[in-house]
Amino acid sequence: MIDDKKVPLYRIIWISDLPHYCGEPECEREGQYEVRLEGGESVWATKKDHDETVELLESWLQEEEDAE
Repeated sequence: MIDDKKVPLYRIIWISDLPHYCGEPECEREGQYEVRLEGGESVWATKKDHDETVELLESWLQEEEDAE
């Protein structure tokens, strides 16, 4: 779950390493992490969601490498 959405791991293209910061007073994404999905979509993750997603992706990659 990222941004209250079920996101399959295979749809994730990249995850930002740094939280969003633009300095705009009305910005609603300040401090969140962008998760870019295939098809040009993005969702926004909290620090907790970011860390959990990175951990899941690393685990999934390790399983794929072990299977080969």
